Amino acid sequence: MIIPNSKLMPKSMLLLSWLFWLVGIHFVLASCSSGIRETVDKSTNTLTKTTKQLTRKIRFSDDDLQRMTAVIGFENKSLYRSQDFAQLFRKGIPQYLNKECDDVTDASQNAGEGLESLKGLPLLPSGQVDTHALATIGRDLGLNAVVTGSLDDIGILNEKRGMVWKDTLNLIQILVSIEVYDIETGTKILDQSFRRKVEIGGPGHGPMQSLNEMILPDLHETFGDLIREIGETICWAVEDQPWNGFIIAVDGDQIVLSSGSLAGLEPGDEFEVFDTSRILEARNGQRFFYHGQKTGEIRIVEVESAKARASIITNRGIKTGDAVRVK
Repeated sequence: MIIPNSKLMPKSMLLLSWLFWLVGIHFVLASCSSGIRETVDKSTNTLTKTTKQLTRKIRFSDDDLQRMTAVIGFENKSLYRSQDFAQLFRKGIPQYLNKECDDVTDASQNAGEGLESLKGLPLLPSGQVDTHALATIGRDLGLNAVVTGSLDDIGILNEKRGMVWKDTLNLIQILVSIEVYDIETGTKILDQSFRRKVEIGGPGHGPMQSLNEMILPDLHETFGDLIREIGETICWAVEDQPWNGFIIAVDGDQIVLSSGSLAGLEPGDEFEVFDTSRILEARNGQRFFYHGQKTGEIRIVEVESAKARASIITNRGIKTGDAVRVK
């Protein structure tokens, strides 16, 4: 087929010639046998699958795995109890992480009965979170981080604004605290407060004395914005940590991990194993795990949704409780 030469033809003829040329090409392609198309499709699929496997073997890293989190013990500490606004955070934060955070998956909806052991946060006699106990439970559940927090305040503020003629503005103040604990060490990787003030009723409306007078749709919209900001902050904090899996059983040369396909593990993945049994004791009664020496290497052989089995490649004292990281 002859391709139109743009240098030798007027524009009108050139456009018409291009049109006929494109129609011709379409006719030729449409006349191709279905067998050729099937062969091309199969070859493309095979090439894509092979490339994906090779890429994972060559470039397997933290980016291929999901950091598993769970939102636990989010409380309503405000004086407003007519409506459980804390429930918006218990549901909204996991939804945000699962939808918007590429390398983080919240396991609150998938952990099943195992999460019942974390229905409430373990506490020290002082009332502080027992980070050692929290990390121990979280390891058995295959978590990388635990998110907790509280709705600390939701109340009315009446503010006077204006240079000469002052109007009373009715504001709703919302104060939320968020904490995130790393499961490998038990340390806190995020401790931050988030605040919002929302104008209700507009100038000249007069002072409001009761939360029951406020416009709830406006407040729900504000909670939505707040959840997005909190979710994004949690996402950054968790993604910044290296991925860790944890050994929950050793039987001869067979290893069982508390992470599985939900975390992105696949047969053939190889990991280094590290001792994390050493404890650092703080003055306030807290105890933290810290990263020890390498104890071996393992290869994943079988994967379930929340569990994986691995064979030992090298062994210098691998034991239950050790952490695994990408080689």
